[in-house]
Formats: sequence, structure tokens, C-alpha cells
Amino acid sequence: MRYSAFISYNHRDRKDASWLQRALETYRIPRHLHGRETVLGVLGARLPPIFQDREELAASSDLAKSVQDALRESASLVVVCSPHSATSQWVNEEIRAFTAMGRRDRVQCLIVDGEPNASRLPDSDPARECLPPALFEGGFSEPLASDIRPGQDGRDAAKLKLLAGILGVGYDELRQREQQRRQRRLAIVATASTVGFVAATALASFALISRQEAVEQRDLARQKTLTAERTVDFVKSMFALADPSEARGTTVTAREILDRGAQRINAELATEPSVKAELGTTLGEVYTNLGLFKQGDALITGMLRLPDVEPGTRARQYLALGEARIWQAQDQAAADALQKALVLAQYPRSDRSDLVPRILVSLGEAQGNLDQTAQARRNIERAMALDRARGAEGALDLARGLEALGTVAFADGDLDTSRASFDRALKIRSARQGLLHPRAMQDLNQLGSVAYMQGDKAAAEAYFRRALPLYNKVLGPDHTEVAGALNNIARVLVEKRDYRGAVPLLRRAVDIQAKQRDADTGELVFPLANLGIALRGSGDTAGARAALERARTIAAQTGHRNLAPVMVDLADLDCAQGQKDKGEALIGAARPLMLETYPDDPWRIGWLDLVDAACRGDRQAARQAASAVLAKWGPSTHYGARAATLR
Repeated sequence: MRYSAFISYNHRDRKDASWLQRALETYRIPRHLHGRETVLGVLGARLPPIFQDREELAASSDLAKSVQDALRESASLVVVCSPHSATSQWVNEEIRAFTAMGRRDRVQCLIVDGEPNASRLPDSDPARECLPPALFEGGFSEPLASDIRPGQDGRDAAKLKLLAGILGVGYDELRQREQQRRQRRLAIVATASTVGFVAATALASFALISRQEAVEQRDLARQKTLTAERTVDFVKSMFALADPSEARGTTVTAREILDRGAQRINAELATEPSVKAELGTTLGEVYTNLGLFKQGDALITGMLRLPDVEPGTRARQYLALGEARIWQAQDQAAADALQKALVLAQYPRSDRSDLVPRILVSLGEAQGNLDQTAQARRNIERAMALDRARGAEGALDLARGLEALGTVAFADGDLDTSRASFDRALKIRSARQGLLHPRAMQDLNQLGSVAYMQGDKAAAEAYFRRALPLYNKVLGPDHTEVAGALNNIARVLVEKRDYRGAVPLLRRAVDIQAKQRDADTGELVFPLANLGIALRGSGDTAGARAALERARTIAAQTGHRNLAPVMVDLADLDCAQGQKDKGEALIGAARPLMLETYPDDPWRIGWLDLVDAACRGDRQAARQAASAVLAKWGPSTHYGARAATLR
């Protein structure tokens, strides 16, 4: 097939059709699918081209023949559904032509406006019908549909649903891979958390701890233009609404202040568009830094609609939008916004060359997430060179560049560069901002993660233990990030086979997560699984089974990526206690999940094969499988010692 999909749409829906084409063509196919035979042929890193007829047929002298040829060479038909397309002669004819080729099962819909089945349901407005009638001709039922109307799937989920149909894979498989990309970006060992959430919970108490820095920032702001002064006055009035004595590491006060400010912008700044643009963008950035990515995105996007905004402010707006979209894993959209920011920041009349290093760093992050590693490194290193040229006053910006470089290197598997970058960033931040700054704590956690992946368990434990009291001081002892830090330390202890030392830390981590989140939150899976391993190592097999069973139940309910490993650890326990049939059933169910979720971790498949072979008493197979586990884990580690025993 020449095209992976043909997009059929009415010209009044061009904006949505163009977004869809970009979203599909820029999607990175998960690596474990590369080489798979599909209706598209052998899959590579990207889909074959998407055909958008009004774009590609503009120069055609024979529209009907061109359409027929393109439909014949397209593996799927995606219909952009709206009241416009429902009454479009061309859209209906394209559906009929594609169906006549015997590929009705390859038709999908993207609902962008109107109501499905409005012409067939009582008490509905037929003029709101969005499904073209050709979809139902010949007795066919409504095809698979994605929906980007407000309150429905959202663009990210809709894109993945359409991609699943085009690729012929399960939606959950693609959704899990997207979640793994987010997890890889954050690079946190044994727990899923976000740096933005750390900033959210740390904001109020950190403001008290770093009062002097805030004063310095205020003084600098007063030296700016009248617009900047007005912006500072507005921000000060926002914080005057809160009682500082309530800022004890919770998110409530900071979030309330921010929401009040966002609500007041339109009411109080209608006659001050410059202040409104600057302040709205600033609050959007704060939302993003607090982990409230959608709110930040929406506020910044609204500010971009303001007319007559000067280029320098526009550059700030696109920079803020790009950073918000990086956190939402909308990397291509982020890169597009940041490219616009870069052009505007270098515009002769914008005078915002100071933004260029930050833009380049964020652009590098987005490109790194898009596997454009060489471009990412070039942009980040260019930003760092500009920061160095600015001297000592640019030291914190240099730290930001080092952190970005460390993140890109970690994702690329260059652990040495990653560790060196985060180490240098931490030295800068600790000297300029102190270790109680959220980004300094993040750097410690990232260094622990890199050290863990390098097999340097002693260093990993030291970094995690260094971060724990800082989290306690800034966030309080019952915060979920404290639970994550406890789990990280305990996981290192488990690998050192210090099971008794790990148990109390893991019990505390489980208690905190259960208290602060829902009882069946996916955040419990990792600490519960680790607790099961630690309890078994301590001789408490009954407690180990209870913890692993609870982890398995929650993982199954939440679609957690650690479901298969938990099942294998349970199977190992079953087989050791003589329940071989039960263990073999678990292994059989875990195998396809493990292959799907951890395609790039051969030791995990080796561990599954080893437990399977030992349970069946196949010594030769056990010896062969043990080699894959021992290639990853040394003989003194938990898995290494267990592999030697089973072998």
C-alpha cells in the first residue's frame, strides 16, 4: 500500500483534517512493532504517508480517477465526521468507493462536531447529524469512531484509537507504550511520579524557606518596564489572599491562589492587553510547573488569541506552550511551538534574545523525545554555550541545560553522560538555590535512577537517602513523594538482599500511598510488589503472598505495566510451595503480557523462562534461562542469587 490511510473530509473541516494528518504521520511506532507484517507492509519507525485529498489533488486534471487511485492504494479510510461531511457528496462517494473495494472493515471515523445518529434518534436535531449516510448503506453498522469533541476522548486518545485501527494492534498496547514514554522521561526508579507534582506540593513551603530569593526577584522586576511592574503588582495581590501560615507543603493554598488569579485576569485586565498577555502566560507557566498541564495549556492558548501582541511576548507565549506540551507528551506539537518561539525571539524588534537558550533547551528535550537525538544534543549544547557566554548570572540556566542533556542521554542509553550532566547541574543548584529547591531534589532522584541503571547500587542508595530528608522537610512525612523515596531506597536494599531492612520502609510507603490516594491506586503496585519480595526473603511467605496478590489485583484493575512481573514472582512462590499447576497457569498468562510490556528487557523474559523451567523440573532449560538473568544481575543480588538457586 502506498498510503496508510486516506482522510475523507469536507473543506470546512480542513483544520481538523490537517491536524489529523500531522498527528498520524509524526507518530513514532513503538520499537517492538518494527518488522511486524501488517496490511501496511513491514512496519518501520513511521507510518507510510497519509493521503489528504484536497491537499494532494490540487493539481490533478482528473479528480475522480485520482480519488479512485488513492483510495485503492490506501490501507484505511478515516472519515472526519461533522454535519458538513454528513451532507457532503464527495465524502459519501469516497466512502462508497472504498467500501466497494471490499475494505469496509478498514473504515474508521473521527467525530469533530455534531451528534452521531441525530437523524435517526427521536428528539434529536437531524441537522446535527455527523455520520455520513454512506456508512450505513448495505446494512453496515456504525464503524469504529474516535471523538475529539469537548468532554469526549480528547485528541491524544483519539489519535491512538485511530492508529490502533490503522496498525491492526490493540488500543491498550499503544496507550501503555505512551505511558512508558512518560515514565522514561521522568526516569524515576520503581515508582511513577512527576516532577511537576513535587513542585506543586513544595511551592508554598519552599516560598517560606527561600524568602530572600523571592525578594531579589521582586527587586529585579521593579527595574523592568511599567508593564512588568503592573504584572508584579497583580501577582502580589494574588498572594495577599492566602494565609501564609497554612503553607505546610500541601497543594491547596498554592492552587487556590493560582485559580483566583486566573479568574481575575479577564475581569480586571480587559483594558490592559499587554499586562494580560504577560501575566496570563506567566500563570500558564506556573500551572505547568505545578503539574496542572491541561490548565496551563488552556490558559496559554487563550493568551495566544489576544491580538496586537508584540513579538517578544509572543515568543514567551510559544515557549510556555511548548514546555506545557512536552509534559503532556505532545512532543511534535511542542517542537512546532518552540520553533515559532525561536523565530520570534530572534526577531530584530523583539529584544528577547535572553529567551533563546531556554527555547533551545526545551526544543532539545522535545526532539530527544522524538528520537531526534543528534538535533537535540546540538540545540542543548548551543544553549549551554550561550549561557556560558553570559557568565555567572546564567549559572541556573546552565543547570537547566545540563538537566535536559542528562534526560536526553538517559533516554538514549548514554548513562555516563547522563550521570555527569545531572551531577554538574546539582552542584550549580545546591550552590545557588540550596538542596531544598524542588529541582535540586529532582536532580538527586535522577542521579539515583541513573546509578541504579548502571548497577551502582551503593551510589543509588546514597542519592536516594540524601533526598529523603529533604522531601520530608519540604513536603511533610506523609507525602506521596516521600513514599516514592522510601520505595526507591527499599528497592536498592532488596537488590542487596537486605530484606529485613527493606520491609519497614516498604510498609511505610504502602501506608502513605493508601492514605493519600485511592485504596486501589496504581501507585501501590510497585511498593506492594517489592514488599512481597522483601517479606518472602525475610521468611514471611504468608505476608509475601498477601502483598503480591494485592499488587496483582490492583495492577490488573489499573492496567499497570508491572502486572506480568508480579505474576511471575507469585508463580515462583507457588512452585516453591508445591502448587505447580497454579504456578504454571500464572506463567502462561504472564508470558504474552511480559512480551508486550517489556520487549526490550531480555532478562525479564529470561526470569519468566527460568521460573517456568524450574517449576517443570527442566534443568537444562533452567540453566539456559538463568544465563539471561545473570547477564543483568550479579550473583550477590536478589535476582542473581535466586537465578543461581533455581538453576
